[in-house]
Amino acid sequence: MNPIKETKIVLFRGGFVGDLITALHDMSCLIELNTNGRVHINEELLLLQDNTNMSIQEKDEYYKKHKIISCCDPEFALKHHNNTLIIKCDNKLVLSFFCKRFKTYHPDYFENTTLEEYTKNVIEWNHFWPKKFNKQLDIFDIFSNKNFLDKLDITIDTKKEALFQRWKLLNEKNFVTHKETYGQ
Repeated sequence: MNPIKETKIVLFRGGFVGDLITALHDMSCLIELNTNGRVHINEELLLLQDNTNMSIQEKDEYYKKHKIISCCDPEFALKHHNNTLIIKCDNKLVLSFFCKRFKTYHPDYFENTTLEEYTKNVIEWNHFWPKKFNKQLDIFDIFSNKNFLDKLDITIDTKKEALFQRWKLLNEKNFVTHKETYGQ
């Protein structure tokens, strides 16, 4: 088995489809896709999205315990870079949409920061972290590429295809609106 092929960590910034990509790698972790287009996965897999109080040893034990994890901790993911898929977005329009989407889903995060600050931070993260990982997924074409799922390099069955198409349908409406008003 090629160690770079086995994705155990999906690394991303909030709002950037990390839970969707995690679920597409392991459908057993999917809880639901709600009507506003947000994917919910098993909470046990979300621990490294927001936990800064865990020791490296605790994080390693957590990593070993799960088939795949959804992660926002680039330093930890770098330790396991051969098994990490990093999600990035090299298109400013699409990046701004996913930042705005994060604000919609997590308004409490923005009590201490603005959307503009978050977007700037994501752009900086996007320029710094992806080059440190071999396996990258640029989501710039998630709405326009009919073969987007081929970029995941995993087997896509009918359930995965259906999840992605439903997610795309629910989110594309908001993306079109964002695109029409971007920069105004």
